[in-house]
Parts: sequence; C-alpha cells; structure tokens
Amino acid sequence: MTLTKEMIAGLRFPGRTDIDAKLESFLLKHYGIEPNPHEYSEQDLYEQVRKHIYRHNRAEGSDDSTS
Repeated sequence: MTLTKEMIAGLRFPGRTDIDAKLESFLLKHYGIEPNPHEYSEQDLYEQVRKHIYRHNRAEGSDDSTS
C-alpha cells in the first residue's frame, strides 16, 4: 500500500492536523512508493505517517492533538 494525495487530504482535520506543502511533499516522496522488496500494510503506513506529522508539527510549533 502506498500513500496518495487523497489519503493525505483525509488526514487533514482543520484545527487539529497541520500538513503543509513541505510535509506533504516529504510524505509522498517517502511513502508514495513501496519499499522493495517489502510492502506497507495499511496500519503501518498510517502509523508511520502519523508519527511524521506529529514530529513535524512539534518542530514547527504547531498544536497537533492527534498523537
């Protein structure tokens, strides 16, 4: 399973989850392709993406209450 722009749009919650263009680009670059020879499960993909969003928003000083 790979991450798509539609999946990122579904993760955006106004006032709760900030995903700026820089973060979206990073996520699509890293999770938009399968890591050969492995394949992401849906749960693993969402968990890894959630962790990146949390770390990014903490570093940027944004409030991310989805953690």
